[in-house]
Amino acid sequence: MAASVLIVDDERDIRELLGLALERMDLRVQSAENLQEAIALLAKMRFDLCLTDMRLPDGSGLDLIHHVRQHHAAMPIAMITAYGDVASAVGALKAGAFDFVSKPVALPDLREIVQRGLLMAASPVSNSADNPQALPEALAHLERVQIQSALEICRHNKTKAAAHLGITFRALRYKMEKLGLE
Repeated sequence: MAASVLIVDDERDIRELLGLALERMDLRVQSAENLQEAIALLAKMRFDLCLTDMRLPDGSGLDLIHHVRQHHAAMPIAMITAYGDVASAVGALKAGAFDFVSKPVALPDLREIVQRGLLMAASPVSNSADNPQALPEALAHLERVQIQSALEICRHNKTKAAAHLGITFRALRYKMEKLGLE
């Protein structure tokens, strides 16, 4: 039986694009355009993974994360948003999201997030918000993505990428080495 994914986003085009991509991965997909619709679907069906937007018309992705942690604790949830910043990412990760990524999300990145989420669903122990390793791993992943994005934007000029990230060149070199990006 195919794994099932809930997509929560107020933009119909985003829901449809994500849905098509996930269906091509042989996943069953349901979508909701707001928080209440998502909660209603969660009450009726079991999902292996949830992808949610940060801003919803009747609440936030954080509200959904809190609901999922209370009522569907074993289900991994990832935040995909156009309003990505470090404070929001840390808030989502602390609330229990396993990943946080900015829109537009590239197809390979989406596949990787979905695959990691489904692996977590198969092993609920590693999905616990109480797992002391979960937050550092997620933050390292977020930092890696941010550095790679800055390098691409700055055409791999490390001096410009460091300025773009608001850190020193030396700090960028250290982080790249620590994260295995060199």
